[in-house]
Amino acid sequence: MTRKKPDPKLHNAIKERGRAYLVVFRELSKRYGEAEAISVMRSASYEHGLAIGKPLACFAPRDFTGMADGYANAPDDGATFSPDIRQLDDTCLEVQMMTCPIKDAWVEAGCSDEEICTLLQCASALDEGTFDAAGFNYEIELWSPGKQGCCLTKITEKPRT
Repeated sequence: MTRKKPDPKLHNAIKERGRAYLVVFRELSKRYGEAEAISVMRSASYEHGLAIGKPLACFAPRDFTGMADGYANAPDDGATFSPDIRQLDDTCLEVQMMTCPIKDAWVEAGCSDEEICTLLQCASALDEGTFDAAGFNYEIELWSPGKQGCCLTKITEKPRT
């Protein structure tokens, strides 16, 4: 499979977001401890995700093709995150992001695998906010050492309450 090449300006802008996460996380950790840094980063990431998810709410409760286009292939038809869509049907969208400029920024900064996993825990709250605002259930399996790509996400219909 030939991957599309991402626009360098967009790719670098997203990578810069990863650098910002790292700098803010490290500063918060120094001042308040790692647990509080994780809490603050997750809270801020979640709030950011709520804003991202609102426009995706038009796909709820089960337009998974729309979510593939609006989420998995965003922002540039899949060139930046290289989504590997594992399942796309009327019950769910399951997608493995094969590349991640955010994680790449952490690798380039010399972060340990442990720190990358912690930063992914912080950053994944953005996806959680996105799916909550969009009106979908989700499961996120974060990258861990030895795994290919980055995060694996399964998006399903949210049951009516």
